[in-house]
Amino acid sequence: MKEINLASIIVAKRKGKGITQDELAAYIGVSKASVSKWETGQSYPDITFLPQLAAYFNISIDELMGYSPQMERTDITKLYTR
Repeated sequence: MKEINLASIIVAKRKGKGITQDELAAYIGVSKASVSKWETGQSYPDITFLPQLAAYFNISIDELMGYSPQMERTDITKLYTR
């Protein structure tokens, strides 16, 4: 299983939007310290914030989490039919 890479994705997306940790924190409804901890990998956002973060950055939750399927769709289909 791959490691969750949420911290670097939040940093990159936040900087890409040109916003501060304070601005992101205000949008989500958490403290700046919480956003800082997410970005340094000291903690993860509560699962209930993931849809809000993904929508804010206009990406999927999978993208936010850095998830990519380990099997291709065709491989899954073959495995399922077997």
